[in-house]
Amino acid sequence: MKVILVGYMGSGKSVVASELAELLGCRFIDTDEWIEARACKTIPEIFSQDGEAAFRKKEKECLEFLMDHDHIVLSTGGGMPCFNDAIDLMLELGETIYLDASIETLTNRLWIGKSGRPILKDFKEKNELAAFISNHLSERLDCYQKSKHSVVVDDKSVARIAKEIKSALES
Repeated sequence: MKVILVGYMGSGKSVVASELAELLGCRFIDTDEWIEARACKTIPEIFSQDGEAAFRKKEKECLEFLMDHDHIVLSTGGGMPCFNDAIDLMLELGETIYLDASIETLTNRLWIGKSGRPILKDFKEKNELAAFISNHLSERLDCYQKSKHSVVVDDKSVARIAKEIKSALES
């Protein structure tokens, strides 16, 4: 079994994937961590030194490498499914789950942690961040919605979301 979580940054992919992997008895893999370990650079360093195209190529390499692995739960980067036809490969590889979070939820979560995300660090007002998220999410939504399953994450605990996904996979 391969389970692949997709969704916008701040939707909870990493924490939910970790919890879900434990519930399913699978190995948890964070694709951003995988890329960083192999590149010996952080994601922001890859973007600034090598460019977005090089990063997106590394994402595709990650998916291709993981094709032969089983019993894994993947947490993907927010843009990963939206480039290089990656969502199509994900759909072939396993069960794709879209973590659907509202603009309000994403804004609140990302406002708190924006300093760790280079794309967000320059926002001075929360409403500016919300407008950015709304526009950016609308560009990616069609891609996310190709997933086999979707779970709304607003106002739910990580444990509850993981249990909902497990139930959806078993039905």
